[in-house]
Amino acid sequence: MFQNKKMRILQVCNKVPFPPKDGGSIAMYNLALGLAQTGHEVDIIAIETPKHPNHTSSEDIAPNIKIPSIFIDTTVSVPKALKNLVLSRTPYNAERFISPDFRLALVTALKSKQYDIVQLEGLYLAPYMKDIRENSTAKIALRSHNIENEIWFRLYENEKSFIKKLYFKILAKRILRFEKKVINTYDLLIPITYRDAVEYQKYGNKKPGKVIQTGIPVNQIADGLKIRKKRKLYFLGSLDWLPNQEGILWFVRNVWPMLSHSSTEIEFHVAGRNCPEWLPRLIDKPGIKFHGEVENANEFAAQNDIMIVPLLSGGGMRVKIVEAMSQGKIIVTTPIGAEGLDIIPNYHAIVAENPEDFATGVQIVLENTDFFIKLGENSIRFIKNNYTNKVLAAELSKFYEANL
Repeated sequence: MFQNKKMRILQVCNKVPFPPKDGGSIAMYNLALGLAQTGHEVDIIAIETPKHPNHTSSEDIAPNIKIPSIFIDTTVSVPKALKNLVLSRTPYNAERFISPDFRLALVTALKSKQYDIVQLEGLYLAPYMKDIRENSTAKIALRSHNIENEIWFRLYENEKSFIKKLYFKILAKRILRFEKKVINTYDLLIPITYRDAVEYQKYGNKKPGKVIQTGIPVNQIADGLKIRKKRKLYFLGSLDWLPNQEGILWFVRNVWPMLSHSSTEIEFHVAGRNCPEWLPRLIDKPGIKFHGEVENANEFAAQNDIMIVPLLSGGGMRVKIVEAMSQGKIIVTTPIGAEGLDIIPNYHAIVAENPEDFATGVQIVLENTDFFIKLGENSIRFIKNNYTNKVLAAELSKFYEANL
């Protein structure tokens, strides 16, 4: 039987992971919580950004987890992006997270304690690997949330504006070079999906790897469904993320007219943080209600029934889908939205490739109660069987110990 060895783990985050309101924060926070519950000593050091300020305390998170942070202004700046384009070979996405102050804080943390594992949450923290090597004997684990270049190549393919399309293509190529340059500079690789693991192998990864998907604490998994006579659609996610903006506009322009034409009573509720000023104006249609950032995302989800995830680009796995399925919500998404999850279409969720099929899928779960119940029950069972947080954290613990 596996005997858990208590390890000291430093989790380095590109944003403050608490409160866990978006997919990335949920992925980081839940794993930290799972590792701590498994018996390890988990410290977090995070980059505090304008979009993710640090208002946490150990009482908020867990008694043995604290989140010290260093502020970096990662706000996207057109002049800085153009300067980066001309003077640097490092992608602007990565350059925004490089800071002497954060480097100093990281080195100080490394010198204060002997860590077994330093876990980097994402590609754009790779520039700090040199500092870790020079100041610690810990194994460096790169936890990859996405194949980053894939997101930008997909945005490039879908973009209509010539200037944006050109910039997205240049940026995607830069990120691809950066991603390949990072290959094998870590000690351990933790892809978040099996699909991403295959891509890393294609890029030449030779280091030990273990796929650990984002889990849900067992006490957050629903026991059953709420069946309402009038079912409401909703979207919940970060509204500053370009793939989410693109997807919502696609849904409102191409799918919503078919749905609203078939029923004047249908409702679509949109919520998320960091929404640009222009987006609510573009989705202001009869039946669509914009909520902005909601105080309690779980309460917002509880008031709705069918989660719309209309992604046309993106990468990794959609953590918000896993979270919604754990709550017994019905998912209607695209093939890209379902990527990274072993979802069986029409068994766990509706997966539609075009506007017509998307609208038809929504109408079926609005009108067919038996099918609605079947999908919801299958979703909850799927999460219980595959995405329990403590089980996934225990698997990662075994992998780490085997590679120390």
